Amino acid sequence: MSSTSAYISSVSRLFKARTLTKGTINELFSSRDWKELLGILKEKGILEETPDSVDRAELLLKKRALDQLQELYNLSNSLKLARDIVQGYIYRMTLDELTYVVSSIWNKVKEDTSRLIYLKAKLDQIPSTLEELNSILQGTIYGQALGFAQSKSPKDLSQFNSLLEYFFIHYMSMLTEGLKGDWKVSANNILCGYKDYYSTSLAVRQKIAFGPTCRMSEDDIRDLASSKTPEDVLNVLRRTSYSKSLDLSGVYTALASFNNIARSNARLGALGVFMGSPFNPIVAMGVSELIKLDTEDLITLINGMKLGVMPEKLKSSVSFQQV
Repeated sequence: MSSTSAYISSVSRLFKARTLTKGTINELFSSRDWKELLGILKEKGILEETPDSVDRAELLLKKRALDQLQELYNLSNSLKLARDIVQGYIYRMTLDELTYVVSSIWNKVKEDTSRLIYLKAKLDQIPSTLEELNSILQGTIYGQALGFAQSKSPKDLSQFNSLLEYFFIHYMSMLTEGLKGDWKVSANNILCGYKDYYSTSLAVRQKIAFGPTCRMSEDDIRDLASSKTPEDVLNVLRRTSYSKSLDLSGVYTALASFNNIARSNARLGALGVFMGSPFNPIVAMGVSELIKLDTEDLITLINGMKLGVMPEKLKSSVSFQQV
């Protein structure tokens, strides 16, 4: 196990070398506009070309992330835990594709696969029923996610897609539940905020209450799910350990700031994994998380600059805690 874990650690460190640094993110924030920002990304080799639109830039960034995660997945075959972790991140990065397919089927709208990047290899065309989709994706993480969502008997498409989103933290929690020692601590440092955020979001948006949680109690989640008014939700959030860091001016601003906290904490946790034991397979989670966060941050920056959002406001929306 030690030699295998050391190999995964070595491979993950190579991928980490390609991730964003504070120096790079500061340079990007100094861009005069989104076009100059894309030019910097091209100069640094993050993009292979200089896109002529925000949509094109998003597509290239997502494809880059998926290519890296797929390569990492292929190199992780010797250690099941690391491979399964990376598979979870591939799922998270392609969640929008799965919800697009599910929405098309649910709404009985004839769509094609032109918007798909990753799932296009699995779907020649959009199936006409969820049963058919289940059959096609059986034995994959997407099939697991569909089974999980359907087992909760969602009453509408919004609940269904929320459960598909929630599946990511459910899956990652199940993978790491039995870990011990440094492995457990490393995984929890990355996932803790996500456990609380995803459970809170599902309770508030869909009135569905179940774990996992980290710093929040099960009572908090149940109270959020049973809340009747926005003020009820905010009152529950005020009594949590996150209250001082949340924007409690409204329910959705609170959820947005909660998501930002979870992402910032996850970045710190992901970086921290690389400072510990070289035999910790959670480094695969660390680098996968960094790849995900980098992609999200860059897309946020590009869109924000295109919309003319002030840099100071944008800084609070990325996962770097000090920019």
